[in-house]
Amino acid sequence: MSKDLLKKLFSIGCIVACIGGCAPTATDRAGRVPEIYISTTEDVDAVAEAEALFSLSQEEVATSEELLDIAILFAKSGNLERSFNTLSLVVSNQLSDFRFVDYSILKIELAVQRRDANEAIISLENPRFEQLQQTFDRFYQQRILSIRSDISELQGNSFDSIRYSIQLVSMLSSSSDIVNVHDKIWSQLAEQPYQKLISCSEGQQTLLADWCELSASVRNYQKNPDVMPAVLANWRANHLNHPAEKNPPSWFQTDTNNILQASKIAVLLPLQDQYEAPSKTFLDGFMQAYFDLLAQDDMAPPQVRIHDTSTVPIEQAYENAIIEGAELVIGGIRQSEAMTLREMRLVLPTIVLNQSFAEMSTQKDNLFQFGNSKHHEMLQIADHALSKGYKSVLLISPDKNWGKESVQAFSQYWLAKEGRIAETVYYNETVKDFTENLKPALQVDLSEYRGLEIRRFINSQVLFSSRRRQDIDFVVILGYPIKARQIKPSLDFLYASDLPVYSISNIYQGEAQPDLDRDLSNITFTAMPWTLSGHLTDAMDSHPGMHTAYRQLYAMGYDTFLIHRNLPKSSTGLQVPLFGATGLLSIDKENIQRKAKWARFKNGVAQPLNIKQETGS
Repeated sequence: MSKDLLKKLFSIGCIVACIGGCAPTATDRAGRVPEIYISTTEDVDAVAEAEALFSLSQEEVATSEELLDIAILFAKSGNLERSFNTLSLVVSNQLSDFRFVDYSILKIELAVQRRDANEAIISLENPRFEQLQQTFDRFYQQRILSIRSDISELQGNSFDSIRYSIQLVSMLSSSSDIVNVHDKIWSQLAEQPYQKLISCSEGQQTLLADWCELSASVRNYQKNPDVMPAVLANWRANHLNHPAEKNPPSWFQTDTNNILQASKIAVLLPLQDQYEAPSKTFLDGFMQAYFDLLAQDDMAPPQVRIHDTSTVPIEQAYENAIIEGAELVIGGIRQSEAMTLREMRLVLPTIVLNQSFAEMSTQKDNLFQFGNSKHHEMLQIADHALSKGYKSVLLISPDKNWGKESVQAFSQYWLAKEGRIAETVYYNETVKDFTENLKPALQVDLSEYRGLEIRRFINSQVLFSSRRRQDIDFVVILGYPIKARQIKPSLDFLYASDLPVYSISNIYQGEAQPDLDRDLSNITFTAMPWTLSGHLTDAMDSHPGMHTAYRQLYAMGYDTFLIHRNLPKSSTGLQVPLFGATGLLSIDKENIQRKAKWARFKNGVAQPLNIKQETGS
């Protein structure tokens, strides 16, 4: 090996050893002790240096320890793929115990970054590494607890993840470090269904049960953030020795004065003609949340004034709202009205009810966009498919605007991630038999044709079975239940029963109909929490006979009230998502983001699903 390479590798080894032996114990904002090696920001110069060293190592046949140093340098410079590839060249049994610890932790951290929980566990439970863990000092014990928390979260075991975080807190001395871990715990609890929090809090008296009790109490008062300081004070008085009593999550330090508490609200909706039914449905959901708040608190209720935009232009309705003293405006449910509001100078905080996902050159003051678009759900499916390693998709959608817009959102995102669209099939609502529509997309018709040709020209007695194309990894079906119940059996009939099938919340109307929905079995879908038992503090009162689209509008109205009660005056508010009827709600610039829960049909019944634990039907 050249002296130049030896010198460079030696200097890298010294740097890495220093980092590993003298690493700080402060936790990061995600509630973890910082990774010793991993950087998610790429340093181009450092990557180039690592590439040069890797090239030299291949010419000079580097040792496993030298390759490990280069893998660490790649990780620290932000090129995790090259780090992973280089680490795969290391022969671990050639490493000393000290370097084997470095090797194992880097391997686990890379697996966590790649969201590969199984690989992380294999490395964590390696017999040699487990034996070495018994000799770890306090810092490395913290590292292992942090890693175990991350792996449990990857597996979908949130409560196990929280238990590891609670153990980690017991080993920390810095208040700021403890608060960072508590923030992670609080964010995880914010995503749990309400009934899970209640069940957890009613279990054995543990630190976790006390955490769940606090989270459930806060969930009950989401619509009334003014009482949060009192909720925390009451909980702390009854849990004097709890870690969160001494170091509450930073969310509780949020100044409630930064939350916009409008006492006069103007709602701008078209209440006549074709928009009468959807507008009134939205308004019914909004008012249910309004009356829920009144039943919970003796406070003076906000005044709500309805402006009918069927009779006046929305610009005029907005001006009228200002003149009448409104402090907040909600409206623009029609696409044209929403566009008008987005182009106006908004002098009041305004929640626009029809979302545009086009990039704005600058963030617009006082604009908050919230809609019933399936954009977020489609991207959620895409992200999950990417995590499963899927590359090629078959999209099946109605030829209506909402279907085309959903396909467009998915396709743009999927192609940007280097995925492939095998085929897109649009169907008309008049279609009764989907087998003929789907045969070309699955290329079953070509298979049948080849079979006929073989019988005609070679041997008429040949037994031939048709097949579908083999380059599709998964299917996304868009549609309401009545159509989806026809599409899934058609896929099964056309030899595609083995393909994973995903859909969005339109596929389920929140009522158990096992006889009808048996044909939807094994479809995984993004579900709005209001459709899943035990997810909300109180069930929604929408009429059971409503069409799915209208029930979702009702839920959107409910969530709009929840959002308006928590709108920040500045960008520092809403640190933890709200658990709404339509999903987990957060604010990203001017957009209200919505993250749906997951569910799967099993024997015709929609069941909540922890997608991170998905193993099949």
